[in-house]
Amino acid sequence: MRPQIVKILTLVLFLANSISLLGQSPSGSSGPPPPSNNRGPELPIDENILILVALGLIFGMYVIYKKSRINSPE
Repeated sequence: MRPQIVKILTLVLFLANSISLLGQSPSGSSGPPPPSNNRGPELPIDENILILVALGLIFGMYVIYKKSRINSPE
């Protein structure tokens, strides 16, 4: 019975310690930083998403065709 009590007490102490650390604010700041209004540059995937979707559909049809050709009896 003794080893179980030690394991439970250790777990409770670790959880209590982590909860108290989460409640502390960063040193030197009174709150969260204000949100930034500037957005990053657009990524190239934004412009070519339709091409990627079309290529995915074509590749999916190719894979399905190959599997159906292998499984069909001749």
